[in-house]
Amino acid sequence: MIAFWHSYKAEFLKNKHGVFLWTHIILPFLLVIFMTFYRFGKLNDLALFDYFFKAIGFFFPIISAVLCGLIADQEKQAGHCQIMLSKLPHKATTFVSQLCMLLTMSLASIYLAIIIFIISMKCIIHINNINYLLYFKTGFFIFLSVIFLYSLYLALAYHFSTGVCIVTGFAGLIIAALASTGQGDGVWMFLPWVWPMRIVNFILKFQFKVSGEVLSAYTYSELTTGLTFMTVMTICCIIIYILSFHFWEGRQK
Repeated sequence: MIAFWHSYKAEFLKNKHGVFLWTHIILPFLLVIFMTFYRFGKLNDLALFDYFFKAIGFFFPIISAVLCGLIADQEKQAGHCQIMLSKLPHKATTFVSQLCMLLTMSLASIYLAIIIFIISMKCIIHINNINYLLYFKTGFFIFLSVIFLYSLYLALAYHFSTGVCIVTGFAGLIIAALASTGQGDGVWMFLPWVWPMRIVNFILKFQFKVSGEVLSAYTYSELTTGLTFMTVMTICCIIIYILSFHFWEGRQK
């Protein structure tokens, strides 16, 4: 555990001055600036909530792919990952700590966007009736839904290449666009790229009591099934991720 903690801190120190850190700071500001001006297009508060979180969920497949690719490429250029493979007795510890660092920055970036957005709504748009807890809970659910993607992308970036990782991210973006519509009904629980947007729809249906043709297929049983598949698939992906690096020698396939 001590080795993991030191490796985890080292990952932050390695990336504190690079593009990686600034990406997690700048993107939330850009999103909030866009949503703030978009509000003046006469979106109501509910639509603002919907578009804000769906924008986060929609772009996660490609953003996380690019970030994982950058991190893996950085390690390969520093010595073909041999430093990571040799600095700790258990090779997987280094890669697990790197995944945890990425997930920590992801959660921090989501919450930073939420905080800035709430400030914008209070001070610029002048919305006073804001359910703060719901915003942070929704952000946390989106974070849980993208753990699978980070595990998958980071493994692809190391075992194959950064290009494979990013291409998978673009493919995920297309899948998210298609499966977020009625075409994804009944199969969305098997598609990790669409989990964040589907979760937002379930929140709209059950928290805000939004009805309509689009949300008519959203039931409690489908939510339970979706969360079950999401949990099982995420756990399996993390286990495969750890095992894949336990026997890895740094060679790409």
